[in-house]
Amino acid sequence: MYLCGLSAQFTVLLTIGFISLAHNNAASYATGSFLLLFTLCYDIAVGTVAYSIVTEIPSSRLRTKTTVLARAFYNCQGLINGVITPYMLNPGKWNWSGKAGFFWAGTSFLCLTWVYFRLPEPKGRTYGELDILFEQKVSARKFAKAKVDPFNISYPMSEFVDVEEKRE
Repeated sequence: MYLCGLSAQFTVLLTIGFISLAHNNAASYATGSFLLLFTLCYDIAVGTVAYSIVTEIPSSRLRTKTTVLARAFYNCQGLINGVITPYMLNPGKWNWSGKAGFFWAGTSFLCLTWVYFRLPEPKGRTYGELDILFEQKVSARKFAKAKVDPFNISYPMSEFVDVEEKRE
């Protein structure tokens, strides 16, 4: 769902960039329409699914820290966007207008590439199964098809040795 939403956003942003090459009134209306479509793609897929991904994917031990870091980076990215977007659109500054769609399509393509190769599919997996798959270093592309038996896993004995026994 996340991958499809990101793909749709990439396509819409690229379309906005190409539409902006035509300088007429119809192109402005088309750009506005595609921006609404972009918002729809974000609200249906990327924006909503991101919250569940941030809380489901990290290991059980690091879930809280990962969620805090993700939120902090999200806020930093929002600040950066809030600063550079007015410069992109302002006719007195960079004056990119709809051509800013090319820039954002580029960043969207980078995110799309990362998601395709690095974001595992957690559908139908418990937190324990996800932890085991990460521990066994299963490729993100193979998460959906990997077979996991959480009750038949052999852990190294070092995990069960008491800390006091190690010191002796």
